[in-house]
Amino acid sequence: MSDSFGGPGAYPYMSVEPALVIALVLIPLLPLAAVVAAGRHLRRTFHPPRAQPGRHLRILIVTSEAPPIVSGISRSVERLATGLRRRGHHVDVLSSVQIPRLVLGEVRISALALYWPALARRLGGYDVVNLHGPVPTMSDAFLLLARLSRVPCTIVYTHHSALQIRGAERLCRIYDRLHRMLSARVALTVTTSRYYADLLGVPGGRPVRVVPWGVDPRAEPQRPRGGLRPLRVLFVGQMRPYKGVETLLPAVSGCHEIELALVGSGDHLTEYRLLAADLAGTNVQFLGRLSDQDLTHAYDRSDVVVLPSVTKAEAFGLVVLEGMAAGCVPVVSDLPGVRDLVARTGVVVPPGDRERLRAALLSLAADGARLNQLSRAARRRAEGLGWDTCVSLYEQALLSTLPPRAVWHPVPPRAVVLSTTRRHVR
Repeated sequence: MSDSFGGPGAYPYMSVEPALVIALVLIPLLPLAAVVAAGRHLRRTFHPPRAQPGRHLRILIVTSEAPPIVSGISRSVERLATGLRRRGHHVDVLSSVQIPRLVLGEVRISALALYWPALARRLGGYDVVNLHGPVPTMSDAFLLLARLSRVPCTIVYTHHSALQIRGAERLCRIYDRLHRMLSARVALTVTTSRYYADLLGVPGGRPVRVVPWGVDPRAEPQRPRGGLRPLRVLFVGQMRPYKGVETLLPAVSGCHEIELALVGSGDHLTEYRLLAADLAGTNVQFLGRLSDQDLTHAYDRSDVVVLPSVTKAEAFGLVVLEGMAAGCVPVVSDLPGVRDLVARTGVVVPPGDRERLRAALLSLAADGARLNQLSRAARRRAEGLGWDTCVSLYEQALLSTLPPRAVWHPVPPRAVVLSTTRRHVR
């Protein structure tokens, strides 16, 4: 099976005007030599396979984030690509690892347009392209350029979430509408929740399928219940504003009934440490980025997994699903996709409402019977969302876009060794 080129994150939450001004100045100044260099780089690293009808699909995944980038989207793409390869398909992954992007704070500006001439010439070597978005200057550029250049490629679009940027809400709504127009002609749209499927689906339009991300099955941890110990609450995610850490810390600080552990790193980590100190949060511990083994242990010892995100940039909550698989009760913000995942297995609170979040956690700390009941429900929910199921549904979705004359015989999954050299913290 092939590796990625050259070997379901989340999207910005900030005031974006300065970044846009800089981008609008810089982009027109990009020299023609950059386009030539981009084409040469892609030719060196990008070699689509020859067609082998009846044996496997040739799949190109185009995404903003893939390993070694650390995020939930990166982790999901990695597991999807690995699972499809196990089933005998050829999968290449094209991301910002191969196509450079300009990083201006929280804003990422992709150079995909520079690579398009070389990329377009190679798309014919694939049976289907799985494009992930929305990603400004990447997924929109791919959809627009594919249409304008009339490149003959079948596109299955995976929609993760709406775009939501503080201070640019109106612009984001306009962008979302434009992106929906661009993606309306793809062969198939896939999303992780019924909410986005209903939002994107139109009568008589192209089909939309719901395929939730997955989790690895695991044995039930034997965590102690009852007694006088505090409720152990776990947050896993990047230290970025949209994750809601500024809501979470005041909600738990000073509550001797609760112990909070935060896993992850990011540009705002120091700021959040100082905030916890100002709040006298002696019941708060920052663990930084953890290995797979250490994170598994953190899930196993926790009673609750919390996701207090404050914008729709939080599309699914892969870390919530992993916590549920360990029997952690999910306490999450009332956001599309996230609330669909949790359903009736946890507690949903309004985004940014620290008082409601505090009340939800204290209620669980005071009611051991309810905590145990929700813990069992969360595990049952997670057991029905394995990675094998996710990959199988994606394979069916991709196959459904092939022309009727093509006959494909997918190869049964075979065992592979998965990488454990990093840990996502989205």
